[in-house]
Amino acid sequence: MDLTRASLLREMLTGTELGSRTTEFGYSLRRFTTRRSGLMLFGPVDDEPWHLTAHLDDELHRAGIEDMRPSLVRWAPPPDAPPHLAIGLDRLRDSGRGESLLVVAEDNPAPTLLERISDVRRRGTTIFSIGNGDSELTSLSHEALVPELLVPDGFGWTSRRIEYDHDEPRSALTEVETQTEGFEMTQHLVSLAAADEEAGRAGWRRRLRTAIERLSGEPG
Repeated sequence: MDLTRASLLREMLTGTELGSRTTEFGYSLRRFTTRRSGLMLFGPVDDEPWHLTAHLDDELHRAGIEDMRPSLVRWAPPPDAPPHLAIGLDRLRDSGRGESLLVVAEDNPAPTLLERISDVRRRGTTIFSIGNGDSELTSLSHEALVPELLVPDGFGWTSRRIEYDHDEPRSALTEVETQTEGFEMTQHLVSLAAADEEAGRAGWRRRLRTAIERLSGEPG
C-alpha cells in the first residue's frame, strides 16, 4: 500500500475504534521516545519487522522528524550487512529510559523473544506491541494493539476493474488490486500517526486545540 492509499484509508477510518486506537498508539510512540534514535523495532527471529521499520522511517523522514528514526534490532545480522541492518542484540542490552521498543509479532511469541522483551522492560524502556493478543506479550507491554480485535472481518480494499465505454489506458483506471490484511493495515496506520504534527504536542495542548476548533467551527 502506497502513501496515498494509506492516507485515504486513515481518513475513512476517522472516528472508528481502529482509527482512534492506531492514532493514539502512534502518538504514544512519539511521546515516550525522548532520547535521540531511541525507537527500536524487534520481532521473532523468522519474521523481523522490516515492513513497519521501513514505513516508520519513511514517514518520520518525510515529516522532518530526524531524531526518532527507528532502528531494526536483528537476532543475527550478517557480518557484511550495511550499518542500518547490522544492529544486533547488544542494542537491547544498551537500552534504557527515554527509549521505546516496538515489538511486532503476528504469531505467539517464542519464550526467547519474551525473555528479551522482559530484560528491556526492566531497564526502563517503554514497551509497545502489535500482536495477536498473546497474554504474556500483552502483560509485558505498556501499550498493545491487537489488529484482529479492531479490524472487521473482510474489511479492506476489494479488487475490481472499472469498465469504461471510451478508450482510456486501463492501467490508470484500476482500483487497488489486493486486499489489505488487518495486521498490515494497522502498521500503515501507526506509521502515519507517529509522523503527525499533533503527535509531538503535549496531550493537554492537543485536547485544548481540539476544543477550540470545535467551538469556533473550524475543521479538526
